[in-house]
Amino acid sequence: MLFCDMGEEVTGTVTLQAAAAGGGIVEVRCGEELNEDGTVRFRMRCNCEYRNLWKLSGRDRDRIGFFDYMAFRYFEIKSPKGCVDMASVGVYVRHYPMDEDACALKGDPVSEQIFDICRRAVKLGTQDAFLDCPSREKGQYLGDALITMHSHLLLTGDPGPYKKALLDFAASACICPGLMGVAPGGQMQEIADFSLLFPEIVLHYYELTGDRELVEGLMPVIDGLEDYFDRFRNGDGLLESVTDKWNLVDWPENLRDQYDFPLTRPVGPGVHNVINAFYYGMKKNADCLRQIAGISPRGEAEGVRQSYLRIFRRQDGLFRDAPSSRHAALHSNALPLYFGVVSPKEAEPVVRLIAEKGLCCGVYFAYFVLKGLARAGAYDLMNALLYSDGIHSWRNMLREGATTCFEAWGKEQKWNTSLCHPWGSAPVILLIEEVAGLKAVRPGFAEYAAKPHLPAHIDRLALRIKTVRGTIWAECSKEGAVCKDDFSQGQHCAHER
Repeated sequence: MLFCDMGEEVTGTVTLQAAAAGGGIVEVRCGEELNEDGTVRFRMRCNCEYRNLWKLSGRDRDRIGFFDYMAFRYFEIKSPKGCVDMASVGVYVRHYPMDEDACALKGDPVSEQIFDICRRAVKLGTQDAFLDCPSREKGQYLGDALITMHSHLLLTGDPGPYKKALLDFAASACICPGLMGVAPGGQMQEIADFSLLFPEIVLHYYELTGDRELVEGLMPVIDGLEDYFDRFRNGDGLLESVTDKWNLVDWPENLRDQYDFPLTRPVGPGVHNVINAFYYGMKKNADCLRQIAGISPRGEAEGVRQSYLRIFRRQDGLFRDAPSSRHAALHSNALPLYFGVVSPKEAEPVVRLIAEKGLCCGVYFAYFVLKGLARAGAYDLMNALLYSDGIHSWRNMLREGATTCFEAWGKEQKWNTSLCHPWGSAPVILLIEEVAGLKAVRPGFAEYAAKPHLPAHIDRLALRIKTVRGTIWAECSKEGAVCKDDFSQGQHCAHER
């Protein structure tokens, strides 16, 4: 038997040639982990079985090929003695091209390790589309894209895959104006939370690229999306019983922080918090895009915000899960911070709640928690959670041997965990935009600034990113940052704290 450890997760196929005069069977097993006896765990926890049997023809040489690529770290080959040409054994690794030198973050070992597993997941998960994982579904999910596409553009400066993905989801409007949760593909997955994020994902694209033409072209889709969800508005102007699509809140189910509303399929009846927080975000971001495109805003977002506050905010300043509930889940409170339902001055009760609960949510939803804290100015808590070493942390993934970020915080925290899941790559965005504090001030980095928010244990960070205009270098410390680039005549940009 031949055994190989690639040293890290890869996406691709094993390559080999073999021959046996009397025929024979070659067995190739691939997996992300090993069994207790040291053999490859080909029946993977993500519910894929990577065991391939090849019957040799008896000719002088057979080249063994695979139907599709796989996500794995280990492989082993069982075959009749002497039939495999050892010199031919290798691995063909595939992904959308990524320049590894386009983006770098240095200065703190933990930051570098977290950044690296997230970057590798984005790299391996970007194939012909932004895949939720390169093993199980291999589908491009709209909610995942909020994080993955943003991370990819910051890592590469290449807007092409992001633009293609936006057009993929826009094309799904011909099936449902409310958009598919997965596109392109034959899996008819519809997730309300994800569809409501589409305007924000377009807005992020515009902020990073300055591509106003695409925004203008997508406005009919955004208008149709808003019209679709407006059909579910009740007398308070909030969404009620959106039964056409799955109301997700978070995934897996055990990390919804006991969210007190029955998320049955179809959901309801009734009104609940999370979908209405996303609804407000959709309204607000759609109007931002209309202004960019030179179209009059609908002006309905503020009315939704006021209704949301009236229905969901408790007297103690926290937000309940549903009108009939007193429970205040992490999810019901992180989103009002994220979407700016409450101002930073009003955010203190919510920030205290998040400090008590920590990241009792899925890896995907952690993006909203941490970005929401940053938007509320609670950087100390944001950093404490980003660098936490608890069981719900990226450092826990590292402790469990991750070379790419997982679908869940740990291998045993979800029954079919994918060990390469780019939706966990939020630290790429947070480390660049919040810890180092480097952001575009004008679309497409026509103007930019850096305002670092380094945690106590980090004195300096050095950052390099490639944008659609060129490369920016930032030297960050607790005193501030000094930046330079290769596209504005060597002009430096400094921002003191």
